[in-house]
Amino acid sequence: MFENILKGFSFIKQSFVLITKDVDLIKPSIYSIFLGIFFTAITGIAIYLSSKTMPSELVYILVFLVLLGEYYISYFFTGMTAFLVYDYFKDGDATMSEAWAATKKNALTLFYLSIISAIVRLVTGVLSGKSGRERGTASGLAGMVLGFIERVWTVATYFIIPAIVIEDRDLKGAVARASDIMQKHLLPIGVGEIAVGFVTGLLTIIGFIIAIVLGISIFGAMSSATGAILAILIAAVIIVLVIALSMYVTTAYHTCLFLWARSIEDAGTGAPGTVKPPVPIANVLGV
Repeated sequence: MFENILKGFSFIKQSFVLITKDVDLIKPSIYSIFLGIFFTAITGIAIYLSSKTMPSELVYILVFLVLLGEYYISYFFTGMTAFLVYDYFKDGDATMSEAWAATKKNALTLFYLSIISAIVRLVTGVLSGKSGRERGTASGLAGMVLGFIERVWTVATYFIIPAIVIEDRDLKGAVARASDIMQKHLLPIGVGEIAVGFVTGLLTIIGFIIAIVLGISIFGAMSSATGAILAILIAAVIIVLVIALSMYVTTAYHTCLFLWARSIEDAGTGAPGTVKPPVPIANVLGV
């Protein structure tokens, strides 16, 4: 376990090195956060105001559309990040215009993927809520199974999106591509989920604590409206950066795995032992 944690830190360190070499890599994650917050705030207010006059069935439809929009925003910018990582290792330079063009070209396919994810989230959420209200071993087991299904689908999307944006595959082809990669490279994916996921979560918690403590300290030192505004702004900036880095690291890891799988296929039979993965994930995989 401790070894996996060290591997996770190693990958994050290498990911940060990439940002210092090309800051464009982190930009889509930051854009995704701001656009996502704006979209959720506006639509949330609209639903709240309209819920008093609209039938409940229509409100549920609107909630689903908001969920769909949130997934689409996330997937679009995740696609940009995946292409930037690919572009960086291909040409040594991540170009925003190329990433935008590639993602925009496949925007409709990403929208279809968003629909599926929204449905999966809605169905698992409803079923989890139902099993949560029930007591017994069966309901607990059902909750675990639903959580596992949702997690597997989430991981799968990190491979589906590169297949769509980098390889220009349609949704059916991208799902098949992701399924094939996950079956052939289950161990590296599992190791990465443990190592990178744990460390990313740990650093996110630490970042949030730092943001809150710093905000409280600034407010306490200034004790004024200006101090309160400054404290909120500084805390918000730190939180946004922490979330953006977490999103970038997660996408970068899975994209590097995706690129490694492509290289193995290109090299032919027996290549897994000879094809080196991209530098950031080499230590995580131990190869």
